[in-house]
Amino acid sequence: MSDLVVRTSAKVNFCLRVLGRRADGYHEVETVLHTIGLWDRLHLSPLPGEPRIALKVDVHEAPADESNLCWQTARLLSQRVSAPVGVSIELEKSIPAGAGLGGGSSDAAATLVGLARMWQLDLEPAELEELGAEIGADVPFFLRGGCCLALGRGEKLKALSHINAWLVVVVPERRVPTGQAYAALGRGTTRGRRRGLTRAIQRTVKACTEAELAALAKALHNDFEVLTMAGVADAREAKAALLEAGCLGAGLSGSGSAVFGIASHRDAAEDIAARLQSRWSWIRVAPTVPTSQSLLLEDAAER
Repeated sequence: MSDLVVRTSAKVNFCLRVLGRRADGYHEVETVLHTIGLWDRLHLSPLPGEPRIALKVDVHEAPADESNLCWQTARLLSQRVSAPVGVSIELEKSIPAGAGLGGGSSDAAATLVGLARMWQLDLEPAELEELGAEIGADVPFFLRGGCCLALGRGEKLKALSHINAWLVVVVPERRVPTGQAYAALGRGTTRGRRRGLTRAIQRTVKACTEAELAALAKALHNDFEVLTMAGVADAREAKAALLEAGCLGAGLSGSGSAVFGIASHRDAAEDIAARLQSRWSWIRVAPTVPTSQSLLLEDAAER
């Protein structure tokens, strides 16, 4: 068994509808997601002897204990397959934690894929997605990457056409706790099964299917944008600034507080980011990335 390095991407939600609370306590959602070129990296090393999990994280914002999704993923997979050795995980974070960009779920997906390779497990993609869904609703999406329509808790996926776009991503300092955001929406219990998709999702899916960037920019929607929470208020301010600076459209990602704007091309995105740099300390330009580039494995010795 050799060391592995896994590079894994962030995501944005082009559209996010929260339909109601399910009987299992989770919320029913409809969302269109796309992986983007912001990256975390995991260095996985086998630990001989008694199976154990060692985790090191290079930032204080993400936990380095059993609450980390990498640790939970490694434990789940180790128990399911009776792994003969443990693993050391070194996590390099570039995706801001708790910002709605999916960094924790992306790291969990990378852990699954990396350990399946390291431990030479013969697992089908559907099996990995089933395991991922036990860790978090977005984990199956990150195992696929690209552009997807996600239903249920977010684990029921349908691939959509890749959108070539350049984004300007802003993360305000004040975060939006996910649990509090869902509670603040005040959605009641879902009753029965919906027939068809909501109009907002239909517009977004159509824009993605037809690869119409201008139509997609107009279709951006996120139910969480109406909240009065401080982090969402900051996000709305950033959204307004992105639109004023020339983005074709802008929207909240996840429950926030990250906001992204769609630029007409790369140079436009870099110009917008440069002009807004003085207002937000965390602002990046990132392309959308397809399935083939969203999660990549490397032998550590070959880096």
